Amino acid sequence: MDRKRKKEISVRMKAEAYYQNIGVKWQTEYPSPADIEEVWAFYRECGYKDPQQTLSKLLRHTAWTKRRVLDLGCDRGLMLAFICEQFPRISGHGIDINHEAIAAARKHFPKHVFKGFDGVTIPYPEKYFDLVFVCAVAKHIRYEDREHFYRELRRVADSVLLIEIDAKKKEEVKQQGWTFYYSNFEQEFGHFFRPIEVVHEAGDLLGIYASE
Repeated sequence: MDRKRKKEISVRMKAEAYYQNIGVKWQTEYPSPADIEEVWAFYRECGYKDPQQTLSKLLRHTAWTKRRVLDLGCDRGLMLAFICEQFPRISGHGIDINHEAIAAARKHFPKHVFKGFDGVTIPYPEKYFDLVFVCAVAKHIRYEDREHFYRELRRVADSVLLIEIDAKKKEEVKQQGWTFYYSNFEQEFGHFFRPIEVVHEAGDLLGIYASE
């Protein structure tokens, strides 16, 4: 094995170890909502006027020729179930580094497919999905892993729906044991994907992008 390949493997293994540790933290500290109405109530409390309508409008840009959607960071599968209810003929898939949440998702939504995620490599082949839905995940991805993360999204899907805090600058913030890696996400997303529609609401950035 050449030196370059050894270095790539070492970098990947260190990244997997980092996100595995974060996964354990999610299991022990994050209070996952048990009902989709809790999710909508949270968004409304944050200042969203009608979160369901906002998401549905963005989702309508998807052609659904493959009839498959992936929720990356799916938690208990609530949002994935919502998306699949909007488009009943599509197949839902979810991945998460929180293995307890994955177990709960499998129990409550058995018709969808849920898998554990190592935080580095999306466990699906190229262009398998019409859309990857990614909500409040990007800020947890370390700066050194960010380009690989976006390339993985581009690899597995024709388009991506990204929701993130509408940060304007690169800033690493530590808060209650968590580390957030903020960026000018609108600029960053636009660098890796082609914007189709971008919405600013309640301090968040919501965008549907083509993986080109």
